[in-house]
Amino acid sequence: SYSSESSGGAAKRRQKRRADAGLKPASGFSLAPPPAEPSFGPAPNPLAVLPSVPAPVQSLLGADVTSELVRMRQAVEAATGKPVEPRLRLDQREEEQETKLKMTEELREGLLENEKQLLVRTGLLSATLADDGQVVLRAPSKQALKDAMSVLARIAHHCQWGCNPTKVGLLLREKPDQPVHTVLVRLAATSSRMQTQEGRVNQRQEKLRVGTDPAQCQIALEPIAGISRKHLTITFEYDKGGCYVQDMSTNGTRLNGKRLPRPPYKHPMDARVRIFHGDELVLAITPEGEELGFVVNLFELSG
Repeated sequence: SYSSESSGGAAKRRQKRRADAGLKPASGFSLAPPPAEPSFGPAPNPLAVLPSVPAPVQSLLGADVTSELVRMRQAVEAATGKPVEPRLRLDQREEEQETKLKMTEELREGLLENEKQLLVRTGLLSATLADDGQVVLRAPSKQALKDAMSVLARIAHHCQWGCNPTKVGLLLREKPDQPVHTVLVRLAATSSRMQTQEGRVNQRQEKLRVGTDPAQCQIALEPIAGISRKHLTITFEYDKGGCYVQDMSTNGTRLNGKRLPRPPYKHPMDARVRIFHGDELVLAITPEGEELGFVVNLFELSG
């Protein structure tokens, strides 16, 4: 019929037009082919172009992940014109450090008798006695040795005014085992010309000033030649649970026979010296040679 002939002729004409255009009949659906990957030159060695990824991490990466990281890095460099700088680095273990220290026999014995506490306080790996009498310190790193030397320098400073294992142990202690809220300071007179004095220090009242001026001192002494109006100050440090003395006088103060530091100070902390139960303070010496001073008694009060 006309309709069948017309439809057949139309079909032939459509086929001819498709053939002329290079088209083929559809035969169902399929995934589009992936787009061609951009080329950035010859493929380099993946491990050589990953400076930002440490070798231990590279060994955990698969080939596909490594290649993708390479392409990403190259794309960033192509877009910015700058190389990608490493941002991830694994710290390499530092070499252990060792040094030898020469010190007084009293300080050496005090440190070695408190060896366990010394290692905990300073972070040292060991502290041993060498054949020449010096102390060998071994630390895990250069910085750790530097920190340990700083701690030992402070201990050596305070031990100039008397040293024994008990004092060294207390100096190594960062804080008391039990909080010390108040310290009763009793100054027992060593001369009949002086009177025994006492006072308390705590967080609210940290200082006891000792001298002949009652307007400026919590412990006021009788006017005696050689003793200043503000002679010395005893300060309580709550965090350390200890007391420190600082000379404020004109003529000087002796602690256990050695004169306390005088300005100028190399370091502000050098102005004060740690005092302990049983230490002796001499404030003045009479023309006849009599020492005027006190024996320090410290009583820790937890309440």
